[in-house]
Amino acid sequence: MYKILSFRDDDYLGRVAKIEFTYRGEADYVYLAGSFNAFNEGSFRMRKINDKWKGEIELPEGIWYYGFAVNGVLIFDKENPERVQYERKAYKFKNTVSVCKALSFEPNNCKGICKEALYHYPALTYAYPFQDWIFIRFRTLKNNVDSVYIITKKDKLRMNKKASDEVFDYYEVILPYIGELSYSFEVIKGKEKVKYGSFNVDFSKRKDNAPEWVYESVFYQIMPDRFANGDIRYDPNDIRELHDWRLAHYGGDLVGLTNKLDYLEKLGINAIYLTPIFPSKTYHSYDVEDYYNVDLKYGGNEAFEKFMDESRKRGIKVILDGVFHHTSFFHPYFQDIVQNNESSAYKDWYRIIRFPVINEEFKKVLYSNLPWLEKSRKLRELKKNYESFFGVWVMPRLNHDNPKVVEFIKNVGLYWVQRYKTNGWRLDVAHGVPPRVWKEFRENLPENVYLIGEVMDDARLWIFDKFHGIMNYPLYEALLRFFVYQEMTSEEFLNWLELLSVYYGPNEYLMYNFLDNHDVSRFLSLVEDKQKYKCALVFLFTYKGVPSIFYGDEIGIRGIKKDREEQREPMIWEAEKWDRELLEFTRRLIRLRRNNKALQRGIFKPVKFKDGLLVYKRALNDETILIAINYSKKEKHLSLPSSFEILFQSGLFNKVNNQLGAFSSIIVKEM
Repeated sequence: MYKILSFRDDDYLGRVAKIEFTYRGEADYVYLAGSFNAFNEGSFRMRKINDKWKGEIELPEGIWYYGFAVNGVLIFDKENPERVQYERKAYKFKNTVSVCKALSFEPNNCKGICKEALYHYPALTYAYPFQDWIFIRFRTLKNNVDSVYIITKKDKLRMNKKASDEVFDYYEVILPYIGELSYSFEVIKGKEKVKYGSFNVDFSKRKDNAPEWVYESVFYQIMPDRFANGDIRYDPNDIRELHDWRLAHYGGDLVGLTNKLDYLEKLGINAIYLTPIFPSKTYHSYDVEDYYNVDLKYGGNEAFEKFMDESRKRGIKVILDGVFHHTSFFHPYFQDIVQNNESSAYKDWYRIIRFPVINEEFKKVLYSNLPWLEKSRKLRELKKNYESFFGVWVMPRLNHDNPKVVEFIKNVGLYWVQRYKTNGWRLDVAHGVPPRVWKEFRENLPENVYLIGEVMDDARLWIFDKFHGIMNYPLYEALLRFFVYQEMTSEEFLNWLELLSVYYGPNEYLMYNFLDNHDVSRFLSLVEDKQKYKCALVFLFTYKGVPSIFYGDEIGIRGIKKDREEQREPMIWEAEKWDRELLEFTRRLIRLRRNNKALQRGIFKPVKFKDGLLVYKRALNDETILIAINYSKKEKHLSLPSSFEILFQSGLFNKVNNQLGAFSSIIVKEM
């Protein structure tokens, strides 16, 4: 069950609730899991006190969904009768979960204006500067008031209703930048009026400490093993043993990647995200055996140093993939535990259930001469006495309550930034590590280092003073529902976008946005239509946040993720197999994005979201760019400015009568 302990005003999130969760039952271990951490184990471990497992967490006021991960199995709260079917297509989650109402009032008890639900606090998500503007937000009970006004010394302005969630409506006003602002609010319902607050904020002290280079970036994600084989001397043995690239190494290395930098430069990207390059047994390398060296199968440290030098010459930034939720079974520290059990100096570095960590049957298979893949399959079925990532035997979970583990993670993060001048980190299974660890991780790094976390659901607990942004799965969820499954109307799509804006404040401009990556199906395969795919791609490159491409998207590589990671097909280098039209289309979009500050930092102004038509503006200083995407089977009329320049067009557009064809897009600059 859960119990609300208290409420307080948080400098980032506004009002947050301190909540105690309890679970009754026998278990080796229990984690609190919910929409706040993508229902993932690792981050919020519960502690057994007498006959109960207890855990505390602070969450923004609102409705949350949760369960308990008991011995690796997610169950709902049996003591809480409120349950729902919760689904997120973005990370393939669908389950019955429990409902937590983290509210400081009872909505059904409100009469007239619900004064208890009215809220503003000059937290970062409620009052912040960005570029030449100031954003002020105010919250009310959903569908409870007629209007909200902001009152300053000079003006009384009506605020726009921006978005709604299950409980609240959020209002916003955008004001020209001013160093210091005094303001209050007036809320109206019929003849009833309520005055709210008196606030004074010095916006000149709210420094944006994000790396400047990020706003101008277009990322290209690469799995080194799948990209380009530059030197066969580095090829692992299983390339010759097995020809199915879905199961074994393909042979890509950093030599091959360095050789292809000219291709990437011509494509127009200026930032690369590399999946792990550290020593491991697998082709994907998410089971790290050594955090201080580059795997020899990728060319080793020397090849990486040359790659970094050549990238810098081209002005290309590079971020690495940090795997700190777990290590490899074969990491020396875990191997010490396997050999020495209770006597190991590292027994507190991992989440050990009991000793010995593996039994004799496990050892027999482990030390056999079976081929690696067959051995791994057999070990997957055997009992083990340690926690691991999704039960995968080769990925034992680290103990983040151990200060030595946290210090180790911090030191690794700093090492690669200092030694090789890397530009940032993407942190794997970030929602499976306590947020406090990431706060320390960030504080240990220079300000110009970009940090993004793999957080697959609501990310409010993980950004601001932890990550600059996340791999934007919440946005991806909306993209799937609108562009792929068409389960969401244009109006619902806009509300989803604006709600993310409310939740993330200025950090929405630092989100790592994608249509696909190494963990999900290729978007082109999902929509099954190139013209529809182009519409989604236009949105990606014209919306707030940092756009990214998964290697091969630009040439039309397809792949639906099933059971063998089919979306990770090796890069195709035979030019005759490329979709050259899509390649040129992508190249033009990248060039447009990089050449227009309004698309990088401009405010988002919705114009019309209706019947499959998405029309919005991005505006910065004197530059305004209008984007129209017709994601429907019927042509649509556009209300365009009297004078404009067409910057980009996809599909059909009749300039004589301003008709935009079915599944077509246009980007214009207002003159």
